[in-house]
Amino acid sequence: MKLLESKKIKLPHVYFVTNKAEIKDIPIGIPFIFGEPKSEKYLVRILEYEVLYQAAIDSGYPFNFKKILEDNGFIDLEDFSYTYGTAPVIEMSSEGWADYIEDPDFGMSLSEGGTQLKDYIKDSSCYVDINVLKNLNVFPIWLGEIEDAIHTNIHNFAVFNDNMYNKKLEGMYGGMEFTPPNRNLIIIDISGSIPKAVSSTCLALARNLSETFYADILITGSSSQLFTYEEVHTLDVENIYSMGMGNDQKFFKALVTAEERRYKTAIVFGDNDNPGYPWNTNTKISDEDGKKLCKWKINKLISFHTRDTTELAGYSRWFEPEEEERIDGWVKYLNK
Repeated sequence: MKLLESKKIKLPHVYFVTNKAEIKDIPIGIPFIFGEPKSEKYLVRILEYEVLYQAAIDSGYPFNFKKILEDNGFIDLEDFSYTYGTAPVIEMSSEGWADYIEDPDFGMSLSEGGTQLKDYIKDSSCYVDINVLKNLNVFPIWLGEIEDAIHTNIHNFAVFNDNMYNKKLEGMYGGMEFTPPNRNLIIIDISGSIPKAVSSTCLALARNLSETFYADILITGSSSQLFTYEEVHTLDVENIYSMGMGNDQKFFKALVTAEERRYKTAIVFGDNDNPGYPWNTNTKISDEDGKKLCKWKINKLISFHTRDTTELAGYSRWFEPEEEERIDGWVKYLNK
């Protein structure tokens, strides 16, 4: 356990915990983030951006965020000309897909497997507003007093069972019993059309989201991989882009049709890319048909679309939630 510190600017007091057993040693009310040791540098970068951006916003004056970053020692920034929605140029051949061709606006060739996460996090062409995420109360940094959290958990997961045997009264007079909390789901799209700063921020916080939100995590790119809550510790954030940055249908379809799963809430980060929108129109599946195939049941859907709220994030469109919420303003483009 240690404080997250920056050599460039002063960060708020946030503890970085790599051992679950140490969480109990953190003073009440002190924010913390849980993750692997190698995630520290990425989390520090996120906090550095957060502090500088919020300070600029609080000033009330117009500002050039790239200039602010450079003035504070961030001289290794990538090209600021990234345009969301710009895809790599792709050529077709009679045999099928040809190689991805590098697009200058995109800054990389997908056929080369992309760059490391440390390079993605340097992309400052857009900014993920952490305040929007924290208002959902899914991070321990914003849990508040531990007593309040315990109080909430008891009321959420303790029920009175009329048929329970009471040892003291020696009869079936009922008693309190704990029920397992409802599991949640987080879907993060890392396809090439997602701004690098968005997907890398979500990935850097993925484990923390799962731990505090009791959630399974589904990462989708060229393929889709589900990490259940019990398996999230195996998620290698630094190498996750090796799965490719395309638009998957096959693996996502296999997951959601294999067995029934029930989730209280699903938080989906993405854009218009969806499992029914493959490049090959012969295998295209409509949203209506996708809903018929999908066996995953969602009570509430929270859609984080990277551009607007007129449509749902693509990989949430096969679900039929009882309640739906669309979050706006969580991605701010700074190359103006």
